[in-house]
Amino acid sequence: MRSLDRRKLEGAPRWMVTFADLMALLFALFVLLLSFSKVDEESFRQSAGPMRGAFGDGDSIMQTTAIPGLRPGQSGAGRGQAQNQSRANQTSEIMEIARRQQSKQSFLFQFRRSLEREISDSRIVLIDEGNRIIIRFPGATTFLPGSDQFADEFQSSLRRIASIIKATQGQILISGHSDSSPISTARFRSNWDLSAARAVTVVHYLIQNAQVRSERVTAQGFGSSRPLVKNDTPENQSRNRRVEISIEISSFSG
Repeated sequence: MRSLDRRKLEGAPRWMVTFADLMALLFALFVLLLSFSKVDEESFRQSAGPMRGAFGDGDSIMQTTAIPGLRPGQSGAGRGQAQNQSRANQTSEIMEIARRQQSKQSFLFQFRRSLEREISDSRIVLIDEGNRIIIRFPGATTFLPGSDQFADEFQSSLRRIASIIKATQGQILISGHSDSSPISTARFRSNWDLSAARAVTVVHYLIQNAQVRSERVTAQGFGSSRPLVKNDTPENQSRNRRVEISIEISSFSG
């Protein structure tokens, strides 16, 4: 009998302590879930206090994440709208990237098919550069020496190029480049003049013969300031004499 009385005086069974802790945690979770039905900054701060107390003093439990477009104190409905808008914006960006990639691949395919012989003979080089396509023409096959007059074989290629360029909607940059050999004629004072004149000749062709809108096109002459290789051999100088058409890929129709 004494033994039984002693056990009674020792207190409640140990499982009751664990059960009480569990109930406290469930109660804290219930309060937190209830507060989520109408979230604002003040109620979240109030409900977060008991939750931290139940689990300990760690700050890693239930940290808030900023949502673009959400103002402090905005209700749960406003938060949901902000989340939906954020997801819509991300989806729109992904679709735009996919559309540009599709346009670029279609563009490259048509160029390769139309200029297969020139590309095979290295008379034209196609460069995929992010959201741009660069069409590079070595100077030896593009213009007559020391002149801004087209070589005969180049006009045929440019005609096919222009028909494809016309279908695009992005900006077009025509850049002229020369080698380092100095030039001084009655018409061209330097390589700067020559490279700029060649770029302008291509611009005029696109506007007048392919009806490309003038506001889309820019011409630049770089002289010998941007060589591809060193100007130490006739072959390298020929590579540096070039015209490049850089087309921004924003849309492609057809």
